Amino acid sequence: MTNPGETRGHERRLADFIRQNHAAIVKEWIDFARTISPASDKMTKLALQDHVVDILGFIADDLESAQTARERFDKSRGVGPPENPFSESAAEVHAALRLADGFDIDQMVSEYRALRASVVKQWVAHHQGLAATDVEDLTRFNEAIDQAVTESVAHYTKTINDSRNLFLGVLGHDLRNPIGAVSMGAQWMERSGITNPKQAKVVSEIRTAAGRATQILNDLLDLTRSSFGTEIPVVKTKIDMVALCQEIADELRAIHTDRDFEVTHDGDPTCSCDAARLGQVLSNLMGNAIQYGDREQPITVRIAGN
Repeated sequence: MTNPGETRGHERRLADFIRQNHAAIVKEWIDFARTISPASDKMTKLALQDHVVDILGFIADDLESAQTARERFDKSRGVGPPENPFSESAAEVHAALRLADGFDIDQMVSEYRALRASVVKQWVAHHQGLAATDVEDLTRFNEAIDQAVTESVAHYTKTINDSRNLFLGVLGHDLRNPIGAVSMGAQWMERSGITNPKQAKVVSEIRTAAGRATQILNDLLDLTRSSFGTEIPVVKTKIDMVALCQEIADELRAIHTDRDFEVTHDGDPTCSCDAARLGQVLSNLMGNAIQYGDREQPITVRIAGN
């Protein structure tokens, strides 16, 4: 008769335990996933469990695989061996499905915490004590979970970023035509010879605002390109800061007719800069002053040339 403390059956290793008890582990996973509302409210049991069986299979296989010291070091930081670039891991597919189902990234990560807790709790409940092999299995199990979390989070965030860049690109492209139509309409009205000074001023402001909107769209497309490794271009020209500030003030004055704007300067107001981007800065600063400043006081812009 053998002493249980001296001989441990093959079924006592964590990989076999996961395979033999995956139904109970998956059930606990699903029970937890159902608590994540509203994302899981209308999801079926199959949709909730999606690739957890594959993730558990990956973990069990990983526990039984040979591992070098370097691989252990990498996986302790959530970095696994390189995958086939043309295929997705179960963790990546899980991230894509959770994103499509409305789970946010915190909810998705919480599922991995629940999975970790479920496996450890159920496994420890089947043990009288922990041997050296158990400690090794637990360490490698946690490393495998960390790797799966890393893959899921990276895929989730990459999908979000790709979608955002696509949206910005489409938005920038599709807004060009209506803004271009506004600009051309204003130019046509100017060429037609408006005699009323007030109407002429409004048309001029429309044309200027449409030009700035076009530049902002260009910046939006530049920003989208910069996400793919292209720097946002900066084009310096010699400009008159007083004229630029006055132009922005006139734009905002047309919108906020109840506010007063004052542009003053000392010294040489010319400088070398990207006028379009500096115009965005000035517009934001004046806009903040309108929103948060004292409504009884004018919006004052002071330019000091030195």
